[in-house]
Amino acid sequence: MKKVETITIVGGGNGAFIHAADLSLNRGFKVNLFEAPELAKSIEGVMETKTITLTTKQNPGIGEGVARIHKVTTDAQEAVTGADVVLVVVPAFGQRRMAELLADHLTEDQVVVLEPGNFGGSLEFAQVMLAKGRTKLPILVEFQCMMYTGWKDSPTTVWTSGFKRGTWASAFPANRNKEAMAVLHQIYPDLIEAHNVFETGMSNVNTVFHAPMMMCNVGWLEFTGGDFMLYRDGDSKSVGNLVQAVDNERLAVGRAAGMNLEPSMDIILRWYGYMGCKGNTLWEAMTTNPAYQLDRAPSSITHRFFTEDIPYGMIPLRDLGRLAGVPTPNTAAIATIVSTLLQRDLEKEARSLDRLGLKGLDLQGVKKVLTEGFKA
Repeated sequence: MKKVETITIVGGGNGAFIHAADLSLNRGFKVNLFEAPELAKSIEGVMETKTITLTTKQNPGIGEGVARIHKVTTDAQEAVTGADVVLVVVPAFGQRRMAELLADHLTEDQVVVLEPGNFGGSLEFAQVMLAKGRTKLPILVEFQCMMYTGWKDSPTTVWTSGFKRGTWASAFPANRNKEAMAVLHQIYPDLIEAHNVFETGMSNVNTVFHAPMMMCNVGWLEFTGGDFMLYRDGDSKSVGNLVQAVDNERLAVGRAAGMNLEPSMDIILRWYGYMGCKGNTLWEAMTTNPAYQLDRAPSSITHRFFTEDIPYGMIPLRDLGRLAGVPTPNTAAIATIVSTLLQRDLEKEARSLDRLGLKGLDLQGVKKVLTEGFKA
């Protein structure tokens, strides 16, 4: 088992900054930060100071302070050379671009984590590398969700209000799970091994929570510019009924596809129980969870809660349901209605089973690919 010393964080947003700061400041790793050249502005401050200041809210059990960042760069080769683990912390619609930038520079002994994978991102990552002639791929991994919640305050400061304990993870292909977990447990010891990356993708609560809540609050959001707390103020009991219905559809598809999925309520109780998250229903757990109390609504409906969580979460869930013979009326309706609200065809943007290289396969064929990978 290789010892993890250097970690490269890919991305320049809220999550990337929190990861970089915590892993350097509190977990003792040498950390590099990389962003695509066209998005260099997001890391300019850290490029100058080589520091990120981390603060906490809601008592997430993470130390505060000034984190030193080893390298800050827009050069992909410089960023990943010598790294033991590469954490790709970007929205799902940015994962393909990062795969294209990194593909020529990653080595087969590295572990590359998509955090989160958002339903099959590792398959798309693998396809990009294979198309470039790479026959020996790094260990590709998907996390169930991003490990932290929080926001950037400035070009060099960030705060976090929550850390997810007991997050699921799996490799693609799944026959490399033991290798992957041996490495990643050095970073996050309480990661839980899932059976495959569809099981992690189908367990991302963002798919269940974000779009239903935003859709039901579109008028308020547009009139106020998002001047309210999405969970605390926007998730009424009736909205909670819709969220629960989507979760029920997710669980039904999982059962039909042979997955061992958990209810979303159980997931967030495991993640945030140490912070005081509790409740007898999903709605109660969501609206009282300390980690969610400071989550403001987006300022615009053109936001990743729609543009990521529907084409890279809800539509693939619906498609897997069709393959498994399970109807998903609420999930499908939300995807249709939000496309109309946005005046944008989210179907064309979706990470469909066809796009993932699974066209024409039945459930057993899909499971075989998830376990063994693509033929190089």
